[in-house]
Amino acid sequence: MLARQRRPWTSEEDKQLIEAVKRDLKSYKPLNWCTVSNYVPNRSNKDCRKRWMSTHASAEIKITKGAWSEAEDEHLRAAVQAFGPRWCRVAQMVHGRNSDQCAKRWKDTLDPAIDRSKWTSTEDELLLKVVGEMGRKWARVVKDYFPGRTGLAAKNR
Repeated sequence: MLARQRRPWTSEEDKQLIEAVKRDLKSYKPLNWCTVSNYVPNRSNKDCRKRWMSTHASAEIKITKGAWSEAEDEHLRAAVQAFGPRWCRVAQMVHGRNSDQCAKRWKDTLDPAIDRSKWTSTEDELLLKVVGEMGRKWARVVKDYFPGRTGLAAKNR
């Protein structure tokens, strides 16, 4: 399967997105991103949600940036316990954080499955070799060679 090509959003697409969100807000709470994406040609529901959250939502929703509080971490743990990795649902329980923030915090920091053991010299050598071959594609590096480690841990190593 080929990865989709990223492309910048045009001002016309932003206008279509804003109008679609306004239209959808009259019908649904929370937003139905599949419906919204029907009004923005060649953009998926995920494209629309990410663009809205990163660019347009701040006027409507207060998104917290920066360090996570212990209370936010507890809300995130409870939400993941309840919903698993359904990040849009999880984010509804972690007020002030969006789905991308919740997923990143869980995968890089809070997931109990993360291997936090000290890196061995063998792992260090393998990491150098693999990065030399694959480049700095951290998620792929850890998925293929260091199960349980995070991309962030490999990058920081």
